Amino acid sequence: MKWFVPGPVPVNDSVLEGMQKPMISHRSPDFRATFLDCTQKLEQVFKAPDAAQAYCITGSGTLANEAAVANLVPETKTLCLVNGEFGERLYQACRIYNPEGTQALHIQDGKGINAERAAKAIEEQKPDWVCMVQNETATGVTNDVKGVASVAKKNGARILVDAVSSLGGMELDCKGWGIDACTSASQKSLAAPPGLGFVMVSSEAMQEIESKKRIPTYGLDLKRYKKFYERNETPYTPSLPTFYGLQNALQELFEEGLDARIQLHEDAARMAREAVEATGFENFAEQGFQSATITAFLTDQAKEIKNALAKQGIQIAGGQGVWKEKMLRIAHIGPQECRSMAHCTEALMRVMHPTELVTAQ
Repeated sequence: MKWFVPGPVPVNDSVLEGMQKPMISHRSPDFRATFLDCTQKLEQVFKAPDAAQAYCITGSGTLANEAAVANLVPETKTLCLVNGEFGERLYQACRIYNPEGTQALHIQDGKGINAERAAKAIEEQKPDWVCMVQNETATGVTNDVKGVASVAKKNGARILVDAVSSLGGMELDCKGWGIDACTSASQKSLAAPPGLGFVMVSSEAMQEIESKKRIPTYGLDLKRYKKFYERNETPYTPSLPTFYGLQNALQELFEEGLDARIQLHEDAARMAREAVEATGFENFAEQGFQSATITAFLTDQAKEIKNALAKQGIQIAGGQGVWKEKMLRIAHIGPQECRSMAHCTEALMRVMHPTELVTAQ
């Protein structure tokens, strides 16, 4: 079975081999060397601001988001920009830690968020923090983080970006775009195993965290992560096999080159979009906001098409939330999915023949 789902993505043999290393103490020199290698490379992939730090948290991308939210948004005025399931999740996390100070601007699913669409809310509400998702995995929409960040800065706001399904697969420049905090995870475009979330925090955002009298979490307190980061350690026991796998995955990424990896995703996305259109469907994402890592389309035959593809050895994803029974998503995340995209698109073309669908039902 070939998998074209939004993660965990298939990983290369060298990554699997790395995960088989013996378990060691996470307070040992060997682990410190692994930690330093991973964090330095992650900060380069984030294109992090000077003096920013990338903290590694054992857990999912959702946990990384919660860590960022718990440390940054309490007792602030926060505006969440929402145009899909994962934007909604970020908004709900903010509401938990800052129920009175959090507002949301909801934009129709499938539509992208850019400076023009966000400007009025930012200018009127004057938030301390603007929170948004760069790549809405649920709908295949990529938002214009660069444009929104510019508007946020002009209005005195900081910006927190969820880059879980974009980091390493599309352009992201935290320093150049003025991003104050950015989250991601190991199991998507970085092509590492699941189990590590990342929180990149600028030095200015970290100063804001350190000035707070109380952080409403113990295990996700980034002040503790900073203290141990400076020792090249994590504050709590990490997932050692995932760190080893991540180290090898990042090494492969750097050997390939970040620009080449991004181009690989863009080429695979083009193939997926062309196949969807050739079979009579429309890309769900608005033109100009189509994702390099997810292609989504609506169909009243979602179950039948998915089952027919499975019989051909191809597994794609269904929809999420309100689109669960109405949408299909083709993921082109990570080098294996991208380089195998022709298998997926050819199978889609085959199964869309009416007789194939009848047989598959």
